[in-house]
Amino acid sequence: MNIGYIDTSFLLSILFEDENYEITIKYWNKLDILFSSLLLEIESRINVYKYCILTKKNEILYKEKEEQLQELLENINKKNVDKEIVLEIKNIEKLKRPKSLDSIHLATANIFNKLLDKKLVLCSFDKNMIKMGKELGMEII
Repeated sequence: MNIGYIDTSFLLSILFEDENYEITIKYWNKLDILFSSLLLEIESRINVYKYCILTKKNEILYKEKEEQLQELLENINKKNVDKEIVLEIKNIEKLKRPKSLDSIHLATANIFNKLLDKKLVLCSFDKNMIKMGKELGMEII
């Protein structure tokens, strides 16, 4: 069973079919269980709005991407940002180094990673997330 933690950069790669799309969709299709933080939905919706409305000024594209995003999000088990996340960041020095949102994602991924029998795969294209994920002992796409 393949288990992945989905970062915003990975999800947006699918949604916008960027230069990493081929790799992203290949891994997406191999994953049996998908985890993330509720933060993923917030970040993704903001990015879709900024790209479609503020940059492209295209309401039709915005509605299409919002629908696609919703379909993708329905496949992901999302954890609320809660006291457990706060404690994970408080108790693990390495999680205090990245940007705040990255720390929340990494703390969430680390919690899932500790709970699972099999290591989850951190699905991200963010260099800082990848570096820190490796330091925390996670597998990386």
